[in-house]
Amino acid sequence: MIENFNGLFYFIVFLIVLAMNSFYGFNCLFRTEKFLAKYNVSIEASFFCRFAGAIISASVLMQLYILFRGTEATWAFFNFMFIGMTLISAASFYGYEVDKLGLTDGATREGYISTGILAILWAILCYGLADKIYI
Repeated sequence: MIENFNGLFYFIVFLIVLAMNSFYGFNCLFRTEKFLAKYNVSIEASFFCRFAGAIISASVLMQLYILFRGTEATWAFFNFMFIGMTLISAASFYGYEVDKLGLTDGATREGYISTGILAILWAILCYGLADKIYI
């Protein structure tokens, strides 16, 4: 299994991304009310929270598939996740630091910091697994 990820380093990076996605996906999808309350967001946003949770949970399912099947020819998924996390991080940064539209007392920088970290980790995976995913 580790050989599918070009060694232990990239395997651990993949598992960290899997854990982060699992955490956010689960909380958005199944602990919606508590997740929204943590950031002082109105319950009316539950649809969008669950929508985001469903997308992230879908990526978790894909990551589990890749974990057990291997990384060969999975470039589209890896690149999609890198681009997606980069765009979400940039939009979150803009919304928190510049636009400030809809910020609540519970708003934090976590939105763009966590997705920024995920974007960097996905970039590391795209680079480190290039010989496997781009075939």
